[in-house]
Amino acid sequence: MKAIPYISFNGNCEEAVGFYQSVLGGKIEIIRFKDLPEEAGIPVSDNWKERVMHCSLTFEDGNVLYFGDTWEDSPVQIGNNCTIHLTVENEKDVYDIVERLSEDGEITMPADKTFWNSVYGSLIDTYGISWGIEFEFK
Repeated sequence: MKAIPYISFNGNCEEAVGFYQSVLGGKIEIIRFKDLPEEAGIPVSDNWKERVMHCSLTFEDGNVLYFGDTWEDSPVQIGNNCTIHLTVENEKDVYDIVERLSEDGEITMPADKTFWNSVYGSLIDTYGISWGIEFEFK
């Protein structure tokens, strides 16, 4: 089994995913609402056609995150609907990623060594998404 977090946005998905890629790397693939086949019979307004219906950010190790803009008339409550927990390869990455992802956001637990044998930090980014970043000592 593989767990893949899916984060929905209210129209700024592409901007958010571009930011995440700039910090974390990975390859972005996007399907837009305008790509829905006509035979699906799902109406999309002209101002929503360029929005992201589905997007993946795939990393070299095979891990992936999914994103999308919600339907135009069904906004989501951003910020309390998902936390993404990243386990990284070294402790320096924890400090770097927490600092960079928290730009214009809020660090909720500064990156530091923990009693559970890791380096961990958490934050809410500028898009209202909660993140936990961890390096576990072996």
